[in-house]
Parts: sequence; structure tokens; C-alpha cells
Amino acid sequence: MRVATESRSFNGDIHCGDQCDWWLEDDTLTLCMVDGLGHGKHAEEAAKAALDYVSSHLQESLGTLFSGCDRAIKQTRGVAMSIARIDQNEGILEYGGIGNTRTMIYGEKASHFPSSWGIVGGGFRHLHIERANISTNDLLVMWTDGIPENIKISSYDSYMLQDEQQLAKKILDDHGRMTDDATILVYMQG
Repeated sequence: MRVATESRSFNGDIHCGDQCDWWLEDDTLTLCMVDGLGHGKHAEEAAKAALDYVSSHLQESLGTLFSGCDRAIKQTRGVAMSIARIDQNEGILEYGGIGNTRTMIYGEKASHFPSSWGIVGGGFRHLHIERANISTNDLLVMWTDGIPENIKISSYDSYMLQDEQQLAKKILDDHGRMTDDATILVYMQG
């Protein structure tokens, strides 16, 4: 299992509202990307509150997890959030997202996963959950809106596609907006 992350805060601030984390329990990997609304200390507090909630509720279904997090962080600014859960034995990915984070699988073909409208901590109406196969050597890429929605993973050479940390750094360097916080996570199924 190979996971890499890179972040950059708006204007070099010490606080970054775009955060991510991942957890492995038994053979289930949970990857979470959050974007606290706005910038600075309060955005970072919202993002960390969401990650804290997710980390202590990993056994819940995605629907229950998102609803519980929505209630738990309602005193914060709220976040956009996406979660990808991977059964590493079966090669099955389950995905849910609220707001403007982005997630894709890049392998033999590219698959983008849509997020539902709303804000975790500010209310949302519906969580659309998708399932997909993830194969050996597929990349799962998750990022915040500090990086444009459409990035072309195929434009990176084969060496870069084999080094998840270099790929994460290069995508952030190439595409990260200077007007926003930005975070990217790259996972290689192996």
C-alpha cells in the first residue's frame, strides 16, 4: 500500500483548511479529503474536526458517517469532504463525496467520481455512493478545489506514475492555485 500527500496553504499561512488523512483497519483502507470553507485558522479547525470524527467512526457505513459528521461539526464553518473506502482483498472501492473535492481512478481508463451538493456541517440533502473496481497498479487521486477539476494524469511520464510522492508533488506544483489552499492525495493499489 502506497499513499502520498502534499499540501500548500493560501499565501503561505501557517494554517491550511485543506487536509487529508488515511487509516488501515484489517484489510479496509479509508482515505478522506476535506476542504474547510474559506482559509486560515477557522477553515483548518473545521477540517481537523471532520477528520477527527471520521477517524473515530471508521466502522460506520458511509451514509451514517457523513450524517454523523454533519451533526458533529455544525458549530464550525463546515467542509467539503470525500471518502474512498477500499477493500484491499476484493479490489472494491466505495466512494461518497459532498461539496467540491475531486476523486478519480487512473489506470487502464480514467474514472471520475461525482460529489453531491452541500456542506458537511452545514447540511446536505443526499449522499450519492458509488462502487467501482480498483486493480493492481491503479492510482486513486483525491484533491481539493485548490487544484483545477480536470487534471490530466496521462500527461505525466511512466516514471512519475510509479512514484506516488513525486506525482503528488508535481501535480501540486503544476496545478495548485496560488489563490487557495490546496491538498492532493495519491494512492497506488499494489
